[in-house]
Order: sequence, then structure tokens, then C-alpha cells
Amino acid sequence: MHPHIYQELAKIKIAEQLQYAERQRLLRDAVNDRPRSIDFSSIGQRLRVRLFGGTAWGRKSTGGTPAGATT
Repeated sequence: MHPHIYQELAKIKIAEQLQYAERQRLLRDAVNDRPRSIDFSSIGQRLRVRLFGGTAWGRKSTGGTPAGATT
């Protein structure tokens, strides 16, 4: 191949890598900028189910035994 072709291929590859890096930066920024609110009601419900047994919203019954209880 002609050396000029290698130079063009290298330029194309570098341009692709720069575009990829820019997309990764945008994704990272989008993740970091999202709101960090915590849904305490669902955390409380899951904690109650884990501590005291019972069912979580929309789940089948586990028999009402506390988590970790053995018979």
C-alpha cells in the first residue's frame, strides 16, 4: 500500500477514537448530573419485609416468617 493511505487510515482511526471519547464523556456527565433522590418509602417497605417478614408490594407471600428464620 501507498504510505499516503496509511496516513489517511490513521487519521480516520484517530477521529473515531476522539468521537468515542466524546461520547463517553457525555455519558459520564449525564450520569453524574442526574438527580440523586432516594425513595425512602420503598426502602422502608423492603426493610420492614426483611426484618419482620410478610410480603412486599406486588410479591407473593413468603409465609410471613422473618428473614433468616429457620424452622
